[in-house]
Amino acid sequence: MMQLMGPRTGQEKEKEVSRELRIRIWWALFAADNWCSSSLGFPRQMKDWPRPARLPMDERLFADMDPDEPLKDPNMLCQSPGLWAPMATLIEVFSPIQELNWRAANSHELHPDQIEQDTDHLAQLLDNWESRLPRDIKLTESNLIEHSSRGTGGIFMGLHLGFHHYATLLFYQYLDTRSTTTMRAQQFAARCKHHALNYSTWLARGRQQPGCEAVYPTVGHMAIVSSSVLLHTLLFGEENELSQSRHCLEANFEALLELEEYWPIVKTMVNIPLPGEV
Repeated sequence: MMQLMGPRTGQEKEKEVSRELRIRIWWALFAADNWCSSSLGFPRQMKDWPRPARLPMDERLFADMDPDEPLKDPNMLCQSPGLWAPMATLIEVFSPIQELNWRAANSHELHPDQIEQDTDHLAQLLDNWESRLPRDIKLTESNLIEHSSRGTGGIFMGLHLGFHHYATLLFYQYLDTRSTTTMRAQQFAARCKHHALNYSTWLARGRQQPGCEAVYPTVGHMAIVSSSVLLHTLLFGEENELSQSRHCLEANFEALLELEEYWPIVKTMVNIPLPGEV
């Protein structure tokens, strides 16, 4: 799609709204390319494609654009980026996380110290991303309510659920006690549990807030990952971790049952037989 649209960029009579629409389509496809290539095991298609000059603008500004507004400087940076802007920069961390997990699982020559160093580097990228979020986009109760009133609650929840999911994936391998022989590895395991709990907590909170419901099918996949961490905690965790983990596991299950009403594929995820049940 973008290969077909590319040659039309910068036409004389192009409007500002057309350029913004093209930017938003490009970044949406960029996100899909990262997700789909990872889940299907295919090489990314857009890895080396030239990028738009800027990130998507604020959703309210986009909705209020005059369709006849002439094109301004195409290289001008966006002064008011919206929720899709941090979404795009967060997606860029996803592929390196998946690549690290693949190497850790398939390369017997990769030393655990190197895996720890790479994990620490990616963890720093995630921490930096979170710390640089504008105040009105940070994950807080007041921001959740504000975005609910603006009509951007779904995007807001999707952004932060994605963040906690990526972090859970990054630290997931350290739930294995054989991987937690160092202090840093033990911290990674604790962070995995932290993000899995936060994913569940905010998914449940979004379901309670009108306009903040996350009901796309990927939420089911992410909830399954979160639930596997919570189940691990129930089986192997400390006594003081059990109550919250059980509560969040139940909340995830309720969300999955609700998602089944929209996406039958979620039922397949939930009903995967356990060893011994086949």
